[in-house]
Amino acid sequence: MPFVAPEVLRGKSYTPASDIYSFSMIMWEFTSGVPPFNNRAHDFQLSLSICKGERPDIIENTPQCYVDLMKKVLGIIENWIFRSSDKKIKDINEELVKSNIMEFINAPIGHNNNLSTESTESHPQSCYTSRLLGFTSKQLNETLESRDSQDLDDCKIED
Repeated sequence: MPFVAPEVLRGKSYTPASDIYSFSMIMWEFTSGVPPFNNRAHDFQLSLSICKGERPDIIENTPQCYVDLMKKVLGIIENWIFRSSDKKIKDINEELVKSNIMEFINAPIGHNNNLSTESTESHPQSCYTSRLLGFTSKQLNETLESRDSQDLDDCKIED
């Protein structure tokens, strides 16, 4: 579930833009050495958190060129607009190829030692294989659209 884009969790179809979100989670796993949200149950609450915009923190000592690219991919810099453009996918690939390889070569080895044991141990209810979720996108949307979640209008996907 952590690799699934918020709009897909909410019932929209997979698109190149949703693939960019998945790619960003792969980028994060590459820098951390652990899957995203591995220390949390992969349940309704995590889905809500993802739709509300929660993302894993960028790992300390990650090369800056990679941090910049990951922020773009995650949509932190240009938000949803960035992820909605197919042309941006090509731009991401070109930027990744052109990244300063020396930053990766000179990055501190073993920087993952800064991760706490709590964040590297998998939660017993985390699951990284295909499975049916214990809720529907309709239930997720109803919760997100309820009075308690009115501040999430920026997360709502319009047709």
